Amino acid sequence: MDLHKRILEWQAAHPIATWIGWLIVWTIVLVLLFWPETLA
Repeated sequence: MDLHKRILEWQAAHPIATWIGWLIVWTIVLVLLFWPETLA
């Protein structure tokens, strides 16, 4: 998995960007879980 290795190396070099990315992902997940009426 050369692509996966390159992603991990990029994340190691850019920890702040990685944290921001996961923060966005989890924010979306939690919004979808706890505010389902926003989908209506």
